[in-house]
Amino acid sequence: MQNLTSQHLARLYEEFAETEVTFNAQVILESGLLTSEIRLTVGSRHLPCVLYASSMKRARVIMEVDQAEGDLLLRNTSAASLHMGFRRKDDKAPVSFFVPCRIESLSEYSSRRPQVRFASVEYTQKPSDLLVETLGSILEIKSNEIRRRDQRIVMTPEVLKRIGLQSRESCLAIEGTPLRCFLRDLSFGGAKVLLSTLGLPQSPGRVHLKLGRCEMPAETVLDGSIVRVEDVEGHADLMALSIQYSSDPPISYKQKINSAFGRT
Repeated sequence: MQNLTSQHLARLYEEFAETEVTFNAQVILESGLLTSEIRLTVGSRHLPCVLYASSMKRARVIMEVDQAEGDLLLRNTSAASLHMGFRRKDDKAPVSFFVPCRIESLSEYSSRRPQVRFASVEYTQKPSDLLVETLGSILEIKSNEIRRRDQRIVMTPEVLKRIGLQSRESCLAIEGTPLRCFLRDLSFGGAKVLLSTLGLPQSPGRVHLKLGRCEMPAETVLDGSIVRVEDVEGHADLMALSIQYSSDPPISYKQKINSAFGRT
């Protein structure tokens, strides 16, 4: 995540305030959520919980309370707050904050474990800018992915710098053999690369595209299949391969593509 301007934060809040983000494993990893920092405080009670989902106006958490304690929490008129913590990649230290809230409802999470409950909480004031930025950035990526899924971004020097790549050189593994290639363009759903015809299999199918040189550690590896092979005009020794991703790319890749479009 990047530090956003106040105008961009205001736009994210206006556009996505009511939209919920589910904190699955990938979202937890990319957002930097510190799961051990999540707790609901009601009066003098501090209840560790799991953040299941959150919007900028409310959240759903999972916690362990019995029926009697649950009834007390719902009747309690004391101020409540949800504590969250994040460690972002560019920050030296974790950041934590409280969001004032009230408990709206408690519901059963599993019939096998009746003491484990879903708690729905409503924020009673606008949350930290960090939460707005974290949720808003994820939702903005999803929105752009839907609207611009097949819109390809040519890898110019400016774009490479914006998405954090040092060069167009990348690595395409075909049938387990890593081959040096050059990125021509990228999109949310696929890529086009330029590759030497030397050593290229007759009917290449499934591939793995690594954004970075073959000899470098893999930061982003994308599974896909080759859907089109074209000649490169003026270069008889090169082929252009169009790749369609066969699985959902990681959020870190989608962040790169989103940043290439700019904040629109």
